[in-house]
Amino acid sequence: MPKAKPKPQAKPKAKPKRQSQSSFQAGADPAIDALTKGLAALQSKDWPRAAELLEKAVAMADRPELRERARQFLAACLQKMQVEEGKPAKGRDVDPYLQAVYEKNRGNLREALEICRRGGREQKDERFAYLAASIHALENRTEEAAQALAKAAELNPKNRIHAFHDSDFAELRKNRDYRSLFGLS
Repeated sequence: MPKAKPKPQAKPKAKPKRQSQSSFQAGADPAIDALTKGLAALQSKDWPRAAELLEKAVAMADRPELRERARQFLAACLQKMQVEEGKPAKGRDVDPYLQAVYEKNRGNLREALEICRRGGREQKDERFAYLAASIHALENRTEEAAQALAKAAELNPKNRIHAFHDSDFAELRKNRDYRSLFGLS
């Protein structure tokens, strides 16, 4: 019987060289390139350069997820720039309550109180009423502190408990006339 010829084996196909993800993306999409360079600038804390590149990425991005990610990094970059300048982050997303707390913690009580009063916030929002009471207490204006704390407790009775444990109201707690504000008799 004749022997069967062995089939010639096919040479294994060479795998195509795989490009690294960064070399694949760099240059292929200018928005990705701008985002990559912007992130590098963020990492090196070069805020102005990072902001410029991230704005470019936002403007050039054609994919919504890329645009949103670039916007997030841009917002963080702008916030870092403002913090380094010694200013609170301002913008449409900043909570005025947080701005007021920031000013109070910096010792800028007048600005914090002004933020609390804007638009009658201290009469409508328990957080602003409580913060205003705290500021008045720190400035030893006991009557104003008592009125603001009464309003804060009216808006949310839990504020009595918070005030009882808050060192800002230590002097007010000592005064027998205001003990009821803290739920004491």
